[in-house]
This record gives sequence, C-alpha cells and structure tokens, in this order.
Amino acid sequence: MNSIRFEQADVTKTYLIIDQKGIILAYFSLTFKELNTYSFSISKTKIKKLDGISKNANTIKVYLVGQIAKNFAINQNTMKSKIIFTYVKNIIITAKSLIGGRIIALECENNTKLIKLYIANGFEKLPKKEEGEKSSLITMILNS
Repeated sequence: MNSIRFEQADVTKTYLIIDQKGIILAYFSLTFKELNTYSFSISKTKIKKLDGISKNANTIKVYLVGQIAKNFAINQNTMKSKIIFTYVKNIIITAKSLIGGRIIALECENNTKLIKLYIANGFEKLPKKEEGEKSSLITMILNS
C-alpha cells in the first residue's frame, strides 16, 4: 500500500477511521501540492479566488487528498463518502488554523462514477487546457 510507504517517508499523513472495535472502516491521506495554473483552462478571476492574492499566480498551493477509500472487505460497512469527507475537512480546518491554506484538491481517474461521487461531495473539476494530455488524472477542487 503506497500510503504506508509515503507515511514512512513523511510525504503524507494517513488517517484511519475506525469503529468501536478497532476495525478500519475507511482511510484517507493528506499532503501538500502546488498546482500549475497554466495547466488549467481557468480565468484570472478564478486564479485570484483560488490563490487569494494574485490573478497572475503561476502556482496554487493546495491540501491534496492523496488517497481516500472505504473498507469494502467489511460486509455492510455503513461508512458514507460524506462522513469520510467530513473527517478530511476537519483535519484540514485544524491545519489551516495553524499554517494557513485555502484549497482542498484531489486527483482521480477520469471516471464518470468517481467524478459524480466527488461532485456530490462539493468538488468541482478543473478543466485542463488540453484534453488530450498524457496524464489520465483529472484535478478536482472543493468549492469554498
């Protein structure tokens, strides 16, 4: 599992959501990333809103949800994505109060089911400048 290796390298922090018996219901990993604004087809107004300072920012620092998953090995795991994202937001609220920051982002496969799930949880897709880019990952940010 990449999350263990990244945790050991101090690249990310992984959080477990466990029940009263100590069974892992879900987990997520958080880290930092800079998004290059020139990779996306977004307006100067949107760049300023995301950056908080400049409409000419070349990069935007974000909290990145590196991995997020529900434990499907558990029959009748009632953990919902909305609850997992509540945990994510609460951790980031704490981090924001300590070190600042504005935006929560995630990268995912260009999969309709995933995109709908993230949109239902408040994320929006950042349009790439070129749809035919090499990476199959798309970037989504939390509406704030």
